[in-house]
Amino acid sequence: YITFRTCSVSGWLDIRGKNEKMCATLLGFLFAQALFLIAFTPTSNAYTTTEEHSMLDWIKREGGEFKVTISRNSAGVRGVFTTENVRKGDLLVLIPDHLVLSFRNVPAAEGAPLLLKELYTPCSRLGPYLRILPNESQVLTGYNFPDMYIKYLADDHLESQVQRSFKQHCRSTFEGQNDDKMMMTIPEAIGQVNISLPYYEYVVSMLSSRTFSLRKEALSMVPLLDLMNHDIRDINQLDSSVNARGVRLIAGKDLLKGEEVTITYGDMRSDELLLYYGFLDTVTSPPRLLAVDHRNFKPLEFGELVEEPLTGPEEVIHAEIVRLQRVLAKFENRLKGLGPIPDTIPNLARLLQELHDQRREAIRYELSRLQGLLGQQRDGQAEL
Repeated sequence: YITFRTCSVSGWLDIRGKNEKMCATLLGFLFAQALFLIAFTPTSNAYTTTEEHSMLDWIKREGGEFKVTISRNSAGVRGVFTTENVRKGDLLVLIPDHLVLSFRNVPAAEGAPLLLKELYTPCSRLGPYLRILPNESQVLTGYNFPDMYIKYLADDHLESQVQRSFKQHCRSTFEGQNDDKMMMTIPEAIGQVNISLPYYEYVVSMLSSRTFSLRKEALSMVPLLDLMNHDIRDINQLDSSVNARGVRLIAGKDLLKGEEVTITYGDMRSDELLLYYGFLDTVTSPPRLLAVDHRNFKPLEFGELVEEPLTGPEEVIHAEIVRLQRVLAKFENRLKGLGPIPDTIPNLARLLQELHDQRREAIRYELSRLQGLLGQQRDGQAEL
């Protein structure tokens, strides 16, 4: 016998309704789980472009050696990372001499035609390297600092340095006024090709921000090494001696596979780093005084400023407090008069805002330290 189960239409609709509710509940749960995974699963910005792979292959074919690759850090910034565990003292990178582009140690605007020539040479020996250089929108120094943003540096010395040092010298060189000092002029480099001043500022900025002082009278662009980011704490060691067979980078500490390899661009403060390299010191905490705010700052004079915290008799400390209070007051008044930073170039607007915040924090921190020191001295005198 075959038994058939039957149900009324109303019963069937009730069962279907319950099933739909169960499905809806399940779908809602799965959707919530998906959102959770999207929100809390780590994402990776790591990748290497085809051009970067080609450059690495080129370096290896030309006799170079390395235990690194090109990739991106968690913030999406391009850098160099180890491909294996590396011990302190091991060779990280060797770039043969014939892959290095060197210039006479002259102002960047006067040396730039040599780089310009390579950029305009279809069969340049450095082709794979030139193809991975940043484009015009990815390079920032005082040479190509956008005119509309100069006043938002909010400091007379910084504005003058950009306008009268970086940009004026670049313009005069572009116009041929410094040809008699140069190893190669712009026409000698590229013939009758017409280029714009903004493009020349970009080329000068690349030269200025990507060279190493490897020899006494020369500046050098070194493939792969010039992709390494700055860390003032870095202890990796560059070696370009005669016995090095090229430019070597030696590990200054043990490094794990995947760890970023950095170098130091020098003991520079945020205002110097911005105008020479296009970024700020985000490592030092609390931030250091800007170079222009340092008690030993002298315009047009180069050299590292004293790191030793100011101490001394009461009158010396009091005078420094008064000086810094005036600097801060002038800075705040300047910002008030400028108004909001335009976001025409969002990354630059963000950098300038961070520079302002760092400057304010550094001055306030130093004022607090000095006032505490002054209070200790006065308490000690009262006890006597």
